[in-house]
Amino acid sequence: MPRSRKYSHIVLLLTLLVCVCAARQARAREATAAVFPSRETEIVIAAVGDIMMPISIQRAVARNKHHYDLLFEKIAPDLTSADIVFANLETPVDHKAAVSGYPKFNARPELLAALRKAGVGIVSVANNHALDRGADGLKRTLDNIEAAGLRFTGAGRTKAAAGKVAHAAVRGVSVAFLAYTYDTNEGLPRKRKDAPGVNILKNDSAADLGRAVAAVGDARKAADLVVVSLHWGDEYRTIPTPWQRKAAAALIEAGADIILGHHPHVLQPIESYTSRDGRRGLIAYSLGNFISSQNYGVSNQNRTHAKALRGDGVILNIVVTKEHGKASVRRAEFLPIWTYRDVTGKTTLYRPVSLDREIARIEKITKRTSEQDNTLKLLKFRRKVITDTLTVKTAR
Repeated sequence: MPRSRKYSHIVLLLTLLVCVCAARQARAREATAAVFPSRETEIVIAAVGDIMMPISIQRAVARNKHHYDLLFEKIAPDLTSADIVFANLETPVDHKAAVSGYPKFNARPELLAALRKAGVGIVSVANNHALDRGADGLKRTLDNIEAAGLRFTGAGRTKAAAGKVAHAAVRGVSVAFLAYTYDTNEGLPRKRKDAPGVNILKNDSAADLGRAVAAVGDARKAADLVVVSLHWGDEYRTIPTPWQRKAAAALIEAGADIILGHHPHVLQPIESYTSRDGRRGLIAYSLGNFISSQNYGVSNQNRTHAKALRGDGVILNIVVTKEHGKASVRRAEFLPIWTYRDVTGKTTLYRPVSLDREIARIEKITKRTSEQDNTLKLLKFRRKVITDTLTVKTAR
């Protein structure tokens, strides 16, 4: 056989082998992709409930030189593992006013530094206590939030600024945060051109809902994921109102992915909602309290009292994945927490604890006192209440 023909046969054979190998590799990649879906990235957004500053907590912190870190010592490890942590800041932080509790809250700027240290990155200031220290107090609160390295949403130094969306980006996933409240306890001075603004979504207001829907739609255009915080519902009611359901559905249809509810001070259901365009939304109607003393006086002896519900809370962890340029809610998990009357040094104060961790700590004590046994029974009972009733349900 001539050398040229021999070489042409060899080249043809090698070409066929390359084609066969390439085809096999392509089929292998397809098979692997079917078993192991390609994920560009995954992030975790954690959310907690209301941060309030009752006078009992303020005094306890003052006795420790305004060491607000005490409030988060036992819960910080559960927050710092998330990529973004969101909370409802239900107190002004006005350094020109004295600290105070209900009905007009105010805390010191050290609270914000402690929140940042504990892992919180963004807060809502759209709640009924936003103006407890007046319009100027709200402005100073926003200044202090930014000085602490936190982001905020739901209010602004002007009405126009209040409508601006807060953004966070983690590993290529951009998240937009908006926040609204049903009202504020103190009104804004409307005649002042420099008056701050708070985003309002009044109960049963079609006009307010329409504006919120439009804002969510705009936010959707510039973000992979949209989170809306809503200060709404009835205090101490364990089920959402018809208006809450209507508003949540409308906002998800408009482009929201996650609804985080605040204000009832007790836990309400968590539901999965599928929009008409096939997106999976998540609605947490109320995350309960995070920092408060509203379960004051609850013990194992009266553990079924209605006040005990105000000590129940969760850290809601929402796993978000971004595949092929599209982000979506993959799953949600919650960590049961309890507002625990705890002793630290010479101070007794209410602070949140992981029920799982605190139960395990007490169980390790070989010779428990009767008080410790009663505390253990109380915490186990509250954990069961939370886990038995707070499951992620499908709304649509």
